[in-house]
Amino acid sequence: MSAFPLHGLAQHYAWGGRRFIPGMLGLDNAEQQRFAEWWLGAHEDAPSVIETPLGPQPLHYAIAHQAPAFLGEALIRRHGRRLPFLLKVLDVDAPLSIQAHPDEAQARAGFARENAVGLAIDDARRNYRDPYPKPEMMVALSPFWLLHGMRPDAQIDALLARQPAWTPLREGLAREGGAALYRRLLRLPQAEIAALLRPLWRRLETGDDAGPDDPDHWTRRLAGSRAEDRGIFGCYLLNLVGLRPGEAIFQPARLPHAYLHGRNIELMANSDNVLRAGLTDKPVDVEALLGVMDGEPVRPETMAAPDGCGLRPYPRCGGDYFALDQLLLGEGESESWRSAGPEVLLVVDGSLRLRHPGGELALEQGQSALLQPGLACEAQAGRLALAYRAFCPMAG
Repeated sequence: MSAFPLHGLAQHYAWGGRRFIPGMLGLDNAEQQRFAEWWLGAHEDAPSVIETPLGPQPLHYAIAHQAPAFLGEALIRRHGRRLPFLLKVLDVDAPLSIQAHPDEAQARAGFARENAVGLAIDDARRNYRDPYPKPEMMVALSPFWLLHGMRPDAQIDALLARQPAWTPLREGLAREGGAALYRRLLRLPQAEIAALLRPLWRRLETGDDAGPDDPDHWTRRLAGSRAEDRGIFGCYLLNLVGLRPGEAIFQPARLPHAYLHGRNIELMANSDNVLRAGLTDKPVDVEALLGVMDGEPVRPETMAAPDGCGLRPYPRCGGDYFALDQLLLGEGESESWRSAGPEVLLVVDGSLRLRHPGGELALEQGQSALLQPGLACEAQAGRLALAYRAFCPMAG
């Protein structure tokens, strides 16, 4: 049993920022690339690399060849020979897609369906790149704004009432409810979408900006290239949620959502199944999203940052796919634990020295480690340190 330095992989999507992730990793980013995501895990599309005594190895390769050593028998019995979670750092500089993810049954059926018609795994027409669900949670590293599930009908009506030209939409809401209205809006021909949005832009040109608690604020940020995007209706039909640093929220499979702005840690089941319906340059498949979407109104439930120093849990919300702890230590303080299954430890601020029976690792800001199952370890802060521990809660 040991702990290995773990090196992630960046994703350079158009909505990403240029400074936060390179700054966390100590990169100068002279080419001003957009760093949207930093992946830490064993997904086949972007596997992390571990440093072993035999040299660097892609994590999915190491697991495939030594699954019991890297996963443990209990995890293999439930999830097979694969790491069931994926940890990411996101820098959301511009709003990204209105999306939803499939549940377990939907993912299996969708993956099998696309295999049956002969779509290659890397075919751009695929919606299901693997047969796994994708529930996810996120922890804000900065003030963070997102859309999260359907609003109650009364709130939707009040927002639609701002726009006199949308009276027919209010009448439709009264007849059929918010979910049915949203489905109808997403299916409208593009010319009708553009006609509905033109009076919205005229109103926003003259009104004052009420700030980020108001959906008009985020709609204004979509002017220009997204001016005729059907995803804009999500700003008025989906809940607008603001999180402070350390606060978290869980997004179950099938929930429509979109990230608007901020930096976060995201932990999810190890899948890349994303169904999109707008606000993106990536492929959009409205019918695929509507086929999995849960349109029931939801009341967003945020999770407070854990109290106190040491290793503190966030509420367990990831089933037997993932769980997250916060590790906060003052200078010279330490915390000990034993890994039940494979774990990823990411330092986002300060520095840690991770000691275990096989040796020790020095981890600076932006660095991470993979812990093998059953490892007794102690983390000591060199200076005030904030880290996150991702693991599978059923691994023991």
